[in-house]
Amino acid sequence: MSGNEQAVAFRALLAALDTAGSDAELIDEITALEQIKTAISARQARLTDAFAVSQRAELIKAGVKPVDARRSVCAQIGLARRDSPHRGNLHVGLAHTLVHEMPRVLQVMERGEASEWRATLIARETAHLSVEHRARIDAAIADHLPGWSDQHTAQQARGWAHRLDPNGAADRARKAVTDRRVTIRPAPDCMTYLTALLPMKEGVSVYGALHRAAMTANGTADDHRSKGQVMADELIARVMTATAGDPERPAIELHLIMTDRALADDDPEPAYLLGYGPVPAAIARDLITTDQHTRIWIRRLFTHPDTGDLLTTDARRRDFPPAARVFLAARDQLCRTPWCGAAIRQADHAVAFSKGGPTTLTNGNGRCTTCNLVKDLDGWTTRVDDTGIISTTTSTGHAHAGRPPNPPESAPWAPRPRIRRPAETGQPALRIEIHWPAQKFSRPVTRSSPPDR
Repeated sequence: MSGNEQAVAFRALLAALDTAGSDAELIDEITALEQIKTAISARQARLTDAFAVSQRAELIKAGVKPVDARRSVCAQIGLARRDSPHRGNLHVGLAHTLVHEMPRVLQVMERGEASEWRATLIARETAHLSVEHRARIDAAIADHLPGWSDQHTAQQARGWAHRLDPNGAADRARKAVTDRRVTIRPAPDCMTYLTALLPMKEGVSVYGALHRAAMTANGTADDHRSKGQVMADELIARVMTATAGDPERPAIELHLIMTDRALADDDPEPAYLLGYGPVPAAIARDLITTDQHTRIWIRRLFTHPDTGDLLTTDARRRDFPPAARVFLAARDQLCRTPWCGAAIRQADHAVAFSKGGPTTLTNGNGRCTTCNLVKDLDGWTTRVDDTGIISTTTSTGHAHAGRPPNPPESAPWAPRPRIRRPAETGQPALRIEIHWPAQKFSRPVTRSSPPDR
């Protein structure tokens, strides 16, 4: 039986299956089918690359120009997958990358442990790198890929790209400023999508100003608009309403995490901007040095010398204080629920306070609103071990464990960072959180200087 006949028979077998079984069995089958989908995507990648190589050679041998041969191949793949030629081009490019440059990621897909979309994110974030650099990234992240969300996969791939090609990453980031633009496209019900592509610093600042206006408006009893509605109204008012102008612009606080060497020694280790992800070290230094009006203060975060984990301190209260909330956001980066990848909205007790969970940073974690609500549903349980791993068991008895991502740390081939105390300047507008190895100190320290306001 040919491969096509086997695939058709398998499709028919799936269609004939019923939905009988317990809830736990249904979850198990859904998981198994998801793994099969990923394995099928890996098989498609191998077949796509084999077809592209064979068809391109045949067309060129027949006298077709190479560029036209590629167009033909991509269009055929697009049709075979019920996609456009543009998407067919993406499928062909991804197949070539996986088969010839990132075989370990392809093997993870064949085992059903990472989706085609996550492989696409890796290929997209590393498209500009050399074959050698892609091979290094393939070896570095393949074993960790099964436990990563889409967002974390993209951030890790981008971070490795910045690490291996820091100068190129910084140059591309500076050149990308020329691509800033505002676009519009239709939306249903006489609405439009107005999109602004802005430099990172200005984009975060604009969003922060609108968010601040929304939080202020929602505090009034007579305002029943949602946060999104207030932000949209504020954007319209600020753009369309003529005003005399206010010289006092609202201060926007950016949380930028970087190593002490990246700050002071021109080290290429990428920084991490909360709410955005990895940024090239040179761009992070530009954020600090190019704007003379930016006021900066520094919080030192101490990391474990062996594991790289952020050290914790106790908080003797039910609600996490502001400093602890900042710590949890810096440590967890994204929602702690495995594979969620949503932005952190709440500082949460992993083991609920009502169930005896202490208000400590070990028991604390950053969650999106949905995951924070779901984990406390009937039948769901959560536990935290001594290493900070949070294990959540669903109502069907399926356990899922995860730990926070490591903070920015030195590349394996780089020397250990030297200890220096950065100078403090002015009032906070840009917060730099720097990781220091803990073995240099007699006890863990997570104090802020100057104190939080």
